[in-house]
Amino acid sequence: MQRGIDAVNKTLELLIKAMPFLSVLFILFGMIMAVAGAINHNGQTVILSFFIILQSVLALTYAKLFQKIWQK
Repeated sequence: MQRGIDAVNKTLELLIKAMPFLSVLFILFGMIMAVAGAINHNGQTVILSFFIILQSVLALTYAKLFQKIWQK
C-alpha cells in the first residue's frame, strides 16, 4: 500500500514542478490566439483564447497552493 502512495506522491511532485512552465506556455498561446482572432475579426476565437488564459491562470494558482500545502 505504501508503495502505491509513494508513486502517487512522485507523480504529483512532477506535475507541481511542470505546471508553472506549462501555464506560461498556454498563457502565451492564448494571447497569440487572441491577437490572431482580433486581426481576423473572429469573436469566437477571442473568447476561446480568454478561456485558455483563464484556465492557465487557475492551474498556476492551484499549483502554487498545492506547493504550499506540500511543504507543510
